[in-house]
Amino acid sequence: METLRASEIFSDSRCMLIAIESVDFRYDKSDPLCRMHGKIEPVALIVCAPDTRYALDMQARPAALDLLRQAIPELDAMMAPFNNAPI
Repeated sequence: METLRASEIFSDSRCMLIAIESVDFRYDKSDPLCRMHGKIEPVALIVCAPDTRYALDMQARPAALDLLRQAIPELDAMMAPFNNAPI
């Protein structure tokens, strides 16, 4: 099962950096063993400042911030201190 999550990696009074990560885990069960596999991969970086908010993919190209906000509901709460910044 693969999901996206947001992790605040830096914050001060002037800006915030949020890492968007893909989390994927699987398990296999065969008697008598159970194996778990997992990986976390970076997907995007969100930069929030008083005058701007934007997302970059891992190749430093602009990413769709609105799509990330739809996929990760808690992202709006994380970016709340910078809500007046244009997208």
